[in-house]
Amino acid sequence: MSELRERYRAFDDHRYSGVAKGALGFGLLAVLPQLIAVSVAGVSIDQWVSVKILVLTLIFAFSAQAWNIMSGYTGQFSFGHAAFFGIGAYATQALLATYGLNPWIGMLVGGLLAAVYGLFVGVLCFRYNLKGHYFALATLAFAELLRVVVQNTSELNGANGYYKPFARDYASGPGLAAFQFQTDLPYYYVILAFLIIVTAVAWAIRNSWIGLYFFSIREDEDAAASVGVPTNRYKIYGVVISAFFTAWAGAFWSMYYNTIQPSTVFDLFLNVRLLLPAVVGGPGTLIGPIIGSFFVTPVSEVLRTTFDQVNGLSHVVYGLVLILIVLYSPKGIVNWPARFRALLGRTEEDDD
Repeated sequence: MSELRERYRAFDDHRYSGVAKGALGFGLLAVLPQLIAVSVAGVSIDQWVSVKILVLTLIFAFSAQAWNIMSGYTGQFSFGHAAFFGIGAYATQALLATYGLNPWIGMLVGGLLAAVYGLFVGVLCFRYNLKGHYFALATLAFAELLRVVVQNTSELNGANGYYKPFARDYASGPGLAAFQFQTDLPYYYVILAFLIIVTAVAWAIRNSWIGLYFFSIREDEDAAASVGVPTNRYKIYGVVISAFFTAWAGAFWSMYYNTIQPSTVFDLFLNVRLLLPAVVGGPGTLIGPIIGSFFVTPVSEVLRTTFDQVNGLSHVVYGLVLILIVLYSPKGIVNWPARFRALLGRTEEDDD
């Protein structure tokens, strides 16, 4: 066992170990839909976890990774990312329904609109030096403000929202060009590609001088400012990048489901669902949002179907699980292997 541990440490210290781990991890995600269908002794995982749940899991892994670039890296806790999510969803569907604009272009336009809205929110909040709880409440207020505006705007169909048009209405038919598919599996690989892109961006930021500035702001903003870091400017960079990619998640959502409404894509509880995987998985880490989403999303769905006989019981059990994780693992699930190795090391020392 000790030899195996030494070999792992030698690999872990290698310069490209992170890239190798990332390639292995995303390779496993690529074959995951096939793995859950494998039957062993008549039992397969897809009895509890379907491809639809995997798609939902990757949507929240993607959005949590985008949230993590801002809140995990710079420490500016946002509680209003549903605003960026909703902008992406509405921009994609509104441009498609009104002008027949391809949803891929609509997704990019939605990302830019969300980035501009994030710039507005960031400049306004940091201009008045809002931090901590005050910043979180301000972002929540901006998100709720946008939901009310959209809900009462007849040009955006008000509370009714949009129905996704048929692919034949603006393209030759279902396929990648139309951003519509007839089964869940192609959607899974599209959102997996999105997740790889945002994770690569998060990795590049983390390993650059921009990441150095972000983390210095998170650790001690006053100390960072005292050595010349333009803190407000870099906090705004974090908001804009995070908003741009969160809008992609909203655009994907609008093409995966048949309808969007203000009560779904701007929902108050959606703010929690977007950040929860990163908080549970490990804020500020690269793989924490992904691991967190693969824990909270399937668990939520399985509990919902398991305890559906008693109204609200699944939410109670789900809440208790999250409370236990936060209490006993404040650094997130991503820290569990290190704690296990430490425990294993102590056990071997006791045996010696």
